[in-house]
Amino acid sequence: MSFNDACCTLPPIRSDYTPTGRVFKIGDLEVYETADTTPKKVLICAYDIFGVHPNIRQVSDILALAGFRVVIPDFFRGNKLDMANFDRSTIMAFVAEFGTWSNTVKPDFEKVIEHYKTQENITAFGVFGFCWGGRISIDASTEVPDISASALVHPSMWTNDDAETIKSATLLLPTKDEADMTQFYEILQKNLGADKTAHHRFDDMHHGFCGARGDFTDLVNRQRVNEAINLMKDFFRKNVV
Repeated sequence: MSFNDACCTLPPIRSDYTPTGRVFKIGDLEVYETADTTPKKVLICAYDIFGVHPNIRQVSDILALAGFRVVIPDFFRGNKLDMANFDRSTIMAFVAEFGTWSNTVKPDFEKVIEHYKTQENITAFGVFGFCWGGRISIDASTEVPDISASALVHPSMWTNDDAETIKSATLLLPTKDEADMTQFYEILQKNLGADKTAHHRFDDMHHGFCGARGDFTDLVNRQRVNEAINLMKDFFRKNVV
């Protein structure tokens, strides 16, 4: 399983970004929704292990400007990673308690989709995820038929075998810290077709550059984030239908 050292050592970056969307509840689940509620294409964001960090909302707010409604469910239900004991074992214990797909995330994921389908008659859904959220995006693309496209941004906890299970169009955006995803990509091409997958490796970026570990005040980091957003924008426009 791909789980690089940077994922277990790099802390989140402080950010003073002010989100432009709103927070509401679907049942007992808190959800962040971007400002424009008119788009009929919904993208569900699965963040990294640091939760709903301001960087995650900033990327979502920018992506939404391309004509999407982006929603960020609080899958961790307000629980935070213990930063005083931040290592691989702490991360895995946190994920096991609050972030397993089948036990905790999938029911909330399906609850969000059901809300938009029944309350707003929306049928076009995609998912994108950072680090841990990349793993969740794989699971959603495998088990949730409503998901038509996904983007895996510096994903963690994946194997090449996972590519065999994915059923929706998939964009891969690894960094220099992730294992080579060429084989993963080739499997997707074989199973989904060349027009339903894409792969761009950010060789000058670290794991987490687009999420909570990204320093958006750094010019190059900010440029690469915008590149990643544009790649997602184009991919989702084409495949979330």
